[in-house]
Amino acid sequence: MAVTMPRIEITFEQKAVSLLSRSERGVAVLIVRDDTSKTFTHKQYADLSAAQADKSLYTADNYAAICDLMGFAPYQAHVFRADSDGALADTLAEIGRTVKTGWLAIAGQSAEDGLALAAWVKTQVGTRKKSYKAAVFNVTTAPDDMHVVHFVNEKVTFADSRGEQGGVQYLPSLIGIFAVCNVVRGCTNYLCSNLRAVQEVADNDAALGAGKFILFNDEDGAVRIGQGINSMTTTDGKTRTEDMQFIETVEAMDMMRDDITSTFRSTYLGNYRNSRDNQMAFIGALNASYFAQLESENILDPDYRSEDDENGEHGNKAFIDVDAQRAARVASGKSEAADWDEDTVKANPFKRTVYLGARVKILGSMTDLIMPIAMA
Repeated sequence: MAVTMPRIEITFEQKAVSLLSRSERGVAVLIVRDDTSKTFTHKQYADLSAAQADKSLYTADNYAAICDLMGFAPYQAHVFRADSDGALADTLAEIGRTVKTGWLAIAGQSAEDGLALAAWVKTQVGTRKKSYKAAVFNVTTAPDDMHVVHFVNEKVTFADSRGEQGGVQYLPSLIGIFAVCNVVRGCTNYLCSNLRAVQEVADNDAALGAGKFILFNDEDGAVRIGQGINSMTTTDGKTRTEDMQFIETVEAMDMMRDDITSTFRSTYLGNYRNSRDNQMAFIGALNASYFAQLESENILDPDYRSEDDENGEHGNKAFIDVDAQRAARVASGKSEAADWDEDTVKANPFKRTVYLGARVKILGSMTDLIMPIAMA
């Protein structure tokens, strides 16, 4: 059999083709503090009926929370049980060992637990590069983070016999909604079908501007999500942009990072020499298979052309990061690399490190309509 360049494009095609099955319904992780049965710490439920079979294992409130979550049919649902007086850090550590990614919330969350969960997610994303996300309720310190949603409506009225409850009781439903929406659609204006009414905040626009996630009662009497935003309010125009304030944008960012990292780790890491040919094989497969499929699914904009590309070439693409690779060479003592042309830099990969970059445009959902009508 003839030796060929590694066929990494097959892996990317598989990831892209499975996009809908992976992303239409994502992963939700609910933490419950419950001493009813201490025979387990983790349950995974495929559907509502499976959760209903375990009703005796939970308090009435926690069972209702699990049913709220499962009512939105996430692709994968995990329930982690902690003792009422147990350390939340221990449960979060178990989640980190058990579930690679997902939306997290705590049933009946206390203010202290909410802050701890937000801090844990920030740490996982920042230092471990794990794409966990969380929904917290009315915490005292604004999270200001693209991976944390800060829900603030004080009261919700369920459509069932529970009636009016504190807003914290809607966290399980929210992570179910977020998991279902994932990268396939935005959650702005999403119908909260298990609610009859919500106590609205005093000023919707002011709350949204402060990074607060809100529900509202629409003109037909239904409860809907105001804007699908996270809690990030501090932007820098580069690594924290206004687009990243939207949940659906961050979902797509995390998905691409996870898919590309997974493919590199499983196919290339340690298996192939760090040559330009092998780097270009990886880049070519990424562009031709993965990004192209994301364009066909309207996750990336197929009409995007980068302003930085002088030739006006297709914008959604990966490439060798010439500036970073040159800087690494110079920093290692190769001062002449500062004067190398682009092709020379590409032909001289740096030790064991692959310096790549990419330019993509993630499509957002339609939310605003501006349509002046001229009268004859």
